[in-house]
Formats: sequence, structure tokens, C-alpha cells
Amino acid sequence: MVEQPLERRILLVDCDAFFVQVARLEDPEGAGKAPMLIVGGSPTGRGVVTSASYEARAFGVRSAMPTAHALRLCPDATVVGVPRGSVSKRSKQVRSALEDLAPVVQAASVDEFYLDLTGTERLFAGESLEASAWRIRNEVLARTRISVSLGGGTRRVIAKLAATRAKPAGVYVVAPGEEQAFLNQLDLAQLPGVGPSLVESLKRRGLVRVEDAVGGQEEG
Repeated sequence: MVEQPLERRILLVDCDAFFVQVARLEDPEGAGKAPMLIVGGSPTGRGVVTSASYEARAFGVRSAMPTAHALRLCPDATVVGVPRGSVSKRSKQVRSALEDLAPVVQAASVDEFYLDLTGTERLFAGESLEASAWRIRNEVLARTRISVSLGGGTRRVIAKLAATRAKPAGVYVVAPGEEQAFLNQLDLAQLPGVGPSLVESLKRRGLVRVEDAVGGQEEG
């Protein structure tokens, strides 16, 4: 009798506005009390934005934007430098917590970690992937004071896209068999590797959402 392959259970742990969280934790009386916070550059407008609080993002502030432009969009924002040493320290704390909670942990960046929970159903007493994600989120927050969001699915790309849907401070799991339905809800611009020039090229062909591209392939 041929054994069926195990159904993959992948989570992506994504730290919410990580650089902002670290800046606030390291300077609770300064950055910690600034709701509209820009990390990166200087108060005079030099440099570029590394991260911004969700309150500042509501004004259109985005990472990689010149800090001078960000301040024009959000003039009441507080600007602080990137706390590089503290970012590394806090990232290691998050990873250490995850390694106590999951059998396989792989860092994708300083603030993103993939967890492979495939075959852990018995280890976690039949716990659903969503329940595991919420438990892990709450435990990481309790141990490190860093808020994270988790996306889950049967593939890494699905978990990554689901984590974007979960942010901030949430969990979003795509059930097995629901991958295409989930992808169809997204714009092509949201897919990894689809840059602005390709987005414009696709738009000229009438392709904006994933379901547009899938529909075109089916008709062809």
C-alpha cells in the first residue's frame, strides 16, 4: 500500500512594522509616544524611509520613499534613525521563541520566518493550522513584546500572501483546496516578482486581477 504524502502545513510569521516596533521599544518615552512615526532618514528630511507606523501609512508614507516627501505627506510625524543593533537583537529573540514553538524555522529576512508544521498534527494534538498560528502569535508577543501576523497554507507563496491579508496583528489561513479561490481575489500587483512595469504592461492587456489572467488562459 502506497502511503499518501503528508499535506503541507506552512506558516509565515511576519513582524508588524518591525522597525517601528523596535524603535518604540528602545525609546518608550520618545518614539514610543509618537503615533505617527517614521523610521529612517532624519528630521531634516535627509535619507529614505525604512518603515513607518500604520498611522503614518494612512497618509501615504511608504518604505523606500524619500523622507522629505514622507514629511510633506505627514508633517506631524516624528522621524528617528534605524535602530540597527536593536533590530538584530529583537529578530534573534523572535526566532528563538519560534524555535521553541515549531520544529522547522527558516528566516526569510530579519522580520519574516517560515515555519513548516507538516506532520505535526499528533505533536499538537490535532490542533488546526489556524489555532496553531494564533497560539504562536500570542506566545511570541508574550515572550518578545513583538507583534506578529501569520499567514498559512500548503505552499510558501500562499502563506506569504495570506500573511499580508492578516496584517496587522492577525492570522489568515488558506484551507487546502482553496488556493486558487484565494489567489483570484488578489491583484496581479500583489504577487511576488510582479513589478510596476509588468503591472502596467498587463493592465494594457486588460489583466488586473489574478482571475483575469487565469480566465484568459482558460479561454486560450
